Amino acid sequence: MLKRLDHVSIGVLDMEKATNLFTEILGGEPLPDKGASPSEGFDWVTFKLGGKKVELVTPHVHGDGGVGKYLEKYGEGFHHLSCAVDNLLEARDYFEQKGIRVLGFDTSSESFKHFYLHPKDTFGALIQVFEESEETIADSGDASLT
Repeated sequence: MLKRLDHVSIGVLDMEKATNLFTEILGGEPLPDKGASPSEGFDWVTFKLGGKKVELVTPHVHGDGGVGKYLEKYGEGFHHLSCAVDNLLEARDYFEQKGIRVLGFDTSSESFKHFYLHPKDTFGALIQVFEESEETIADSGDASLT
């Protein structure tokens, strides 16, 4: 069902310090996939590290929005796995038929359609499922996908 693991996301409170760690100390290469989500209250940056993609997310306001609330409750660290599928609607139906709850089903953006699998149904891991598109492949930093 899942096509590929796109990235691992890590929640951080200090984006500057975290970016320094991932670039200057660990040798990560910054990728163009970065930005802000004002509606959800967080910023993100991505890096290629050891041939894989790592995403850092930080809240605009501590304790606010999904990322902020997550960090307030659990602290910094692993936030989610992000996996690609070919068809988001089919994936949603598949997981629901398997008894896995779907959270935050969002098709409002043409370029990034996604949902999450409830962590209580996935052994505590928040898993993001998104529909693969030419834009998500370009943002992946993985030349083998093009």
